[in-house]
This record gives sequence, C-alpha cells and structure tokens, in this order.
Amino acid sequence: MAIRPALSAAVSLLVISTLLAVPAHAAALSVWVQSAAERAFSSTVRPSGDSSSVALWAARGESEAAQILVRSDTPLTGVQVTAGALSGPSGAVIPASAVTVRREYNHPRISKVGAHQSPPDGGTAYYDALVENTPQTLAANLTLPYHYSVRVPASQAPGTYTGTATVRSGAGDVVVNVAVTVYGVTIPPADRSTFKMNNWFTSAGWDYNGTVRAIPAQYGVQMFDANWWRVIENIAANHAKHRNNVIFADFQALLIPDTTVDAAGDYTFGWATFDRFVQTFVDAGAMQYIYTPHLLEGLPNDVVKLDMIKKVNGVVQRVLADPDTAETNAYLAQLFPALKAHLDAKGWTDLFYMSALDEPSTANQVNAAKWVYATYREYFPNPLTNEAHLAVLPAMEGDLTTATPYTGLYDGNVGYYQRRRLSGADLWLYNCIVPQDRRMNRFISYHLASTRLTPWLTWKIGGTGYLHWGWNFWWDFSDLNRSSDTFDDWQTGDNWLVRPNKAAYDVYDSVRSETQLDGLEDVELLNLLARTKPVTARAIADTLITDSTSYEQSGLEVDNRHRQILDALVSQGPDLSFPYADDFAAGEKSWRHSAGAWSVSGGEYVQSDSSATWGITAALEGRAYRDVVAGVDLRITGVNASGGRTNWAGLMVRNLNATDMDTGYLVALRDNGQVFVYRSGVTLGSAAVPGYVSGQWTRLRVAARGATLTVHAGAKKILTVTDSAYPVGGLALVTGGASARFDNVRVNPETNPAEGRTVTVSSSYEGDGWTTPAVVDGARAGIGWSSSTANMGGNHTEWIQVDLGGARPLSRVDLHPRSDGPNTGLGFPVDFTVQVSADGSSWTTVATRTGFPRPGAGAQTFPFPTASVRHIRVTGTNLRPDQHGNHHMQLAEIEAVGGNLAAGRPVTASSSVEYTDEGWLRTNLTDGARSALWYSMGWSSLPGTAGRTEWAVVDLGGPSLVSRVDLHARSDGENTGSGFPADFTVQVSADGSSWTTVATRTGYPRPGASAQAFSFTPVTARHVRVVGTGHRDAPYHMQLAELEVH
Repeated sequence: MAIRPALSAAVSLLVISTLLAVPAHAAALSVWVQSAAERAFSSTVRPSGDSSSVALWAARGESEAAQILVRSDTPLTGVQVTAGALSGPSGAVIPASAVTVRREYNHPRISKVGAHQSPPDGGTAYYDALVENTPQTLAANLTLPYHYSVRVPASQAPGTYTGTATVRSGAGDVVVNVAVTVYGVTIPPADRSTFKMNNWFTSAGWDYNGTVRAIPAQYGVQMFDANWWRVIENIAANHAKHRNNVIFADFQALLIPDTTVDAAGDYTFGWATFDRFVQTFVDAGAMQYIYTPHLLEGLPNDVVKLDMIKKVNGVVQRVLADPDTAETNAYLAQLFPALKAHLDAKGWTDLFYMSALDEPSTANQVNAAKWVYATYREYFPNPLTNEAHLAVLPAMEGDLTTATPYTGLYDGNVGYYQRRRLSGADLWLYNCIVPQDRRMNRFISYHLASTRLTPWLTWKIGGTGYLHWGWNFWWDFSDLNRSSDTFDDWQTGDNWLVRPNKAAYDVYDSVRSETQLDGLEDVELLNLLARTKPVTARAIADTLITDSTSYEQSGLEVDNRHRQILDALVSQGPDLSFPYADDFAAGEKSWRHSAGAWSVSGGEYVQSDSSATWGITAALEGRAYRDVVAGVDLRITGVNASGGRTNWAGLMVRNLNATDMDTGYLVALRDNGQVFVYRSGVTLGSAAVPGYVSGQWTRLRVAARGATLTVHAGAKKILTVTDSAYPVGGLALVTGGASARFDNVRVNPETNPAEGRTVTVSSSYEGDGWTTPAVVDGARAGIGWSSSTANMGGNHTEWIQVDLGGARPLSRVDLHPRSDGPNTGLGFPVDFTVQVSADGSSWTTVATRTGFPRPGAGAQTFPFPTASVRHIRVTGTNLRPDQHGNHHMQLAEIEAVGGNLAAGRPVTASSSVEYTDEGWLRTNLTDGARSALWYSMGWSSLPGTAGRTEWAVVDLGGPSLVSRVDLHARSDGENTGSGFPADFTVQVSADGSSWTTVATRTGYPRPGASAQAFSFTPVTARHVRVVGTGHRDAPYHMQLAELEVH
C-alpha cells in the first residue's frame, strides 16, 4: 500500500471541472492546486491532470486545507495570495477571519531519515514552516506553495460555500475558485476530544536545561516575565487550534516561584504560578488533561535521581536527590497530599497524569519508578499514570494506567499490549527519534500521510492517545550552550513541530502540524461514525492502513477517505456489509499479504512456506465485519519440525490490522485434528475434529455473532467460546508453521442470517452425511437435513424451524433441494407452507404450495412483503416418495433474505474494464464496498461514445418482491459522480429476457455520494438491469459503485 503504480487508464484520472483563466501576458506563469497532505517541493513541476481549483469537504468545527502552487519560467516579483469570505446557502457566510493563507518556508538543510520522500531534484530542501503571506520574489523555475485553510465555525450552516483566492504577482492576477462543502456534522472542541494528543513542549522545568532555556533564548524574554507569559498564552491558543489537549505542565517547576521552606524543612507550597499556567490553557480551550513531566531523572551509569524542590543557600530551587531515602520520602509525604488537595479544589484531580520516569529500562530504574508510584497511590487511590516506553516492562503493569510504547515496540509485542488494553489500561502510541524505518513518524522528510495517519493507526489498534516528545525543543543537543536556528540549521523535524515567531511572541505552524491536526480531526470523525456504523468506519480505515509499515502515502487518497467518512455520517443508510465468496478461479485479486509464499495454483490459494510460525496472513482487503459467518475449505500440506503436527492453518476474524494475529480471533485447525480459538496470547477454547486424518480437506467455519464465536468443522459444531474483546475487524487466511491450501472462501455478514443458527425439527436422520445443522451450514449444494427414517413408510407431515437469533426485516425465504446427482430434488415436499414469526408463537403464512414439481438444483425462492422475522418454519404436508416409495422431507439448505437483495449476487454487463489493481470489476458492483481506490471502485464499462448503450444486470437468485433500486455513484473525491449516466432506464425481469421499465431518467444531474433511489410499485422479479444511453465526461465510461435492490 505504501507505493502505488501509475493508474492504468483514464477511468481513474482526476476529473477537472474548472480551469484557470490565465492572462495572456502571463503565459509563463503556472498556478495549480494540490492536497495539503501531499508534499510540495521547490523542484515540483505542474503535473498533468492537476486540479485548478480548491475543493474542500469539512465538518463543523474542523479545519481543512489545500495548497496553491505557483511557478514561472521567468522571475516573478510581488508574489502573494489573497483570499476572502466564502458565500453559502441562504446568505450564510464563512467569514474572512476563518480563511488563512500562509506561505511555506523552504528549509535548506533537512536530514533525510528512514523511508523518506526525496525532492524531485534529490536535494535537501523541504517546505515545512508556515510563515507570513507577504509579497515575495520568486526565481524562475522554482515552485512556491501557499497553504490555504478554512476553519469552519462550529455553528456554520451546512451547504456549499464558494469564493476565490487570487495569486497576485508582477505578471498579473490569477483567480483560483474555491468551494467548501460543510456537512451537518460537528466535531467536539479540543478540550472535549475523544482522543488524547500529548505534544511535550518546553516551558518550565522538565530537564531544566534546553527546556527552560529555549523560550527565553528564542524570544529574548525571562522566565515568568510578561512577554514569557505572552508566549505561553499564544502556545495555549495554538494548542486549542491543533487539538493538543494534554498539556505538559511541570507542577514542581511551577511551584518554585511561590513555595517557601522553613528551617524545619516544612513546605508551604504556593500554587499561584501553576494555577496561572494551567488556567491559561483552560481559558484557551486547550486543557482536557494535565501531564506532568517525569519526577525521576535517568542519568549515566544507571544512576536515578528525584527532581525535588529544596531550599539551598536561601533559595528555593530544583535539586536532584537519591530516591527512597528518608529525605525524599519525607518530601513526597508533603508534596503529594498538597498536590491532591489542590487538584481536588480546582476539580483537576481526575485530569492529572503522573509520570515517574521517561523510558525506564533497567531494574534500578524500574524500582525507583515503582517507589514513586507506590507513594503516589497512598494519596491518589485512582490515579492516571503514564510513561513513554522503549521496552516491555511487565513489572510496572500495576503502576501504569496507560501503556505507551513506541510504534516499533508495539509491533513486536502486539499481544502483550492488547492484553494490557483489554485489562483496562489505556493504549497510546509514542514517537521520539524512533522509529526510523517504514513505520509512521512525523519527520520532515517523510510523506505527510505518515504524519496524518499516525492517529488513524492508533485508533485502529484500539488506542486513545498519541505522545510525541518534541513540539518546541528549540535547543541544540550537540551544543547545550546554543539555541537552534529552527529555520536553517540541519534538522529532521523530530525536535520541533512549530517554530518561534519572535516578533509576535507566537509560533509558526508547519505543514506537519496542520497535517497532524487533520489526522486528529479524522479520528474524531471516525469515532462519531463508529457509534452507528462501526463496520463502515473500520473498512474506511482498512483501505488506508494495512499496518504500521504498509499504509497509503497519497495525501489525495487520505483526503478522499475523509470525505467518505463525512458522507457516511450524513447518509441515512445502514452500516456497510461486505458479502464475499472466492473459489480463486480469478487469482488472488482481493487478498493482501506481506509475509509467506502465497500463490494461486489449481484453483486453490496456496501458502507454501511452512517455516514461519507467526505472522503469515492473507487478508481480505478493504473490508470489515461485525456479525459474520466465515468459512473455508483447507488442507494442511506440510509442517515444520518445530511444533510438527501441532502446527496449524485457519482464519483470523475481526483482527484490527490486516497482518495482525494478536488482535481479533485466530480460529485454526492443527494438523493433529485440534481446533482452537486464540485471542491476544490467550487460548479461549479447543476441541478435536472427530476422525481427522492428517492432510485431509476440512471445511472450517466460524460464526462470530456478538460475543459468541461458534466453530464448525464441516456441518458439525465442535466449539463455542464467549469473548467480547473484539467486536469488529477484518478477516484473513493464516498459517502457523504449516503450508496449506485454501479454497471456497465464503463470508456471510448476515446477508443470510439463517446460516449457523439453531434448528429444530419434527424428526431427523443423522447419518450418511445427513445432519440437521447442515441445513444452515452455508453449503447450498449436496445434502443437508432429512426427516427420520422411522416413519418413512407412509405419507405424513414433517417440519423444520430456524431461529435467527433476533427479529430482522426479511422479504424472502430460499429453500435449496438436495443436489446429489440423480437424487436431486428428491425429498422436496409436494405440498407445503412457509411461515414466519417474530416471537415463535404467532405465525404468518407467507407461501403455500400444492403439487410443487420436483425441483432441480438451485434455490426455490418464496418472496413476500417485508416483515420483521425471527423464526422461519417450513411444514411439509404431502411428501414426495423416493424411488423406493419411502417418504422423506429433505432440504440441503434454508436461507433467509432481506434488506439489499442484490448483496453478493452475480453481475453481467455489456462490457467491463476489469481493472483488478484499481478495483473496477463486475463483481464489485454488488460487493458492499463503495469507491475505495485500489480495493473496490465498483463496475465500469469500457470507454466509447457518449450516446452508446451500456448496461449491467444483477441476478437476485430467484423471484423477489422488489420496489426500489438504489444506485451509488463513485465517491472518490473530485471524481464523485463521474461516470454516472445522464440518460438511463431501470428495468426488471422475471426471466432475464422480457424486461419492464420501472424508471426512466434523461439529463440526470451528476450525483453526489448519497444513494440515488428509484422507487416503483412492488413487482416480482429475479433480474434488475440498469441501461445507460447517454454518458457524461469523456472518455464516456458508465460507472456505478454499487447497485442495491430493495
């Protein structure tokens, strides 16, 4: 995912709707627009297919931005970008004060780190700081980017707001059109966030070196003088704007100015400076939590000291003292209760994080930290505690309410940190210098998507916070007598995210600080969406992040997902559902893997490497599941010597990242016949498969519904476990120390809610492959349930009943006859009724059949008006005799159908581009996914003329009562609505030959992301067709993201 190939055809090119009007005398001047999440360089040249207008999509309370790039082949003077208010619906206005344009500063000496993004010219200059938008001179053949941003007021009326930005120069003015779409969605302010952002920043205390010298040296102020407080006030305002809601406040350092110590060593702590500092952030709207820097200092040679306040030579100051001595115990015995009393009085106790030591690693450090926490708990019985960690420290589990590993440490110990999270600890991620590989970090030389997606990654793993050590450490580590030139010194971006605006006693933001803000806002939107549509939220995130080393680097794609979250929030439709079936005849088009030797051979999916014991997954890409039944045929073909026949193959269900095996549920079969369920280092249950033979094919199936996981081997239920740790996540095929072959994957996200449910019957025959649970095992072919042989001599009544586990809207019941060669259709009743019930007591007959002919293979469908159904009962009153004159009632499968009748159904079309990489496939028209580039875009015809005919047909699997067809346009950013036909008809048919038109549209406007619904009088039909006769936008594809039938 990290690197994408070029798009293979014009079908996925950005559609440009607005072109700049450039003055004739300014022919050498180029102005274009790109995502604010894409790096711009001085050597960036204008690309083909670029955008010439600003198009932003925002929630209320959100900031959104784009970059306006300026380049000329001759020198320019007076270059500046101006902007004003934006006009919206019914006279509503986004005021000019909410629109900001800043020039990006090109830093000449950027040290490239890890998986960096190099400038086109290979140099070391990167744009980062956002500075004043004053007129500039621009040299020839250099690109100058401007950061155009709109902060949408929380009370803004929804709608589209338009205006302009003007690029001014000596070559003339160029007008850039601006459109901002505001959604009826509001994110909370910084101090009521759902996510904790802790950027450590220098002010008072901390290391008492660069941290206390940075602000005075940069601004020419003295600690606690009036201008120092001006700086702090502006930092607080900046924190509120950028959702830095965990303030880094060294309470001991802020006590020093107001504290006295008498001759007996008794302290009178003065809280005035501390209160002023914290209240500054409260007033700015930035303080949701307070995080104190660590009280212990880890020094060379494994020396640990306590920061304490002490009177030395008549001056109260910070000193370093040995931990756990009579002096330091006496000190903490005065400090902590005073802190508790004051925080209680201010109402801040439950918002205060205590931290003992930064990155402890040795036993001495751990013991000193545990001493601090034990003493602290004497006065704070329900504390918040947190430390940044570079090592796993089980000994500190009881001391820390938050686990904060750096990203690489988390990746190497996923199970451990997930167990910590599941036991009640908060989980944060941490960056500081490391990682410097492909993992996300916010170095200047990294792709900006790495900065934006770090909060997304934290959200994906169940985390609630992110810590970075360096917001404004403007000091030179290599020379502690020298402050840093934050603009032109060599730098990586690790030490600071912002830079001093000395003249204004303020800070300059950066491209990275704005991108980090975007990521924090994205997470607020994800949390809003996850409340009502958890599958949709996780599926969108999954299309951007496979894991911390494999993620989308295109800022434009991240922008598109941001818009899709907004579209999903305002959509009245249900949560997404992703039915899926794969016999691997078409290769591995929907699977993603980063380890193992995966290939398709002989129509089977093969993982041929038996050497690796962990981390071998092939994930079903871009999809997520909550309640789901997933099954696969698997055969273990080899095991390595380590573990032997205890090695395994199986399924991951509800894992948080596609490559995770320590999140979600590992449901696997060992080559000794044992099936087990594993979760984050804990085996939840195991059972043996009766009669298992090494190397045999086994149908492994798991039904995950709510907190209950039921595992079947074939039709036999062999294991049930209860666990609520992972309610929603992905799905993958996995191996552990084994090579294996997989086939016939089937994923049913309650599309058929009867699968795996409880069945009761009038009688049953259990033998020769017949078994009652097989009638809901998801296998439509073959055999399933048969009534008993005890009374088969004469015609009689038999019945079968399925409990769906809860009432849900249904509109069809499908009965599948046995289909075993010449016996196909035997046992299917001649006279029967189909009944439904919401409670199991009151029944409604929805189908009555007499003299029903012996069916062939395939579903016999019985549609009815949508009803709330929990129970389905089929009663046979006249049974069909077999060739021996015996009367059985037999069914291979019972399925329940409701909601979107097209979900997962087969599609035919007049033509199809079949772009596997980009996700344009016929099958994707009914796969539940909507416009996720590189995953599933939907169906696209081949290009052609504007007036030709193109069509797509879905087969509903049998006669169905339908009254509405929903068509979803592609919804990928500025391409939204492209390819949706201008002239078209919607048609239905019972047989696929004779068609009835139920909707006709001409000159249909280009739609947005919401469903285009076409309702009509209910009609019974099996096939639905959409026929496009007039197409928009060259090269004139007909494109639909999803087709739904209700």
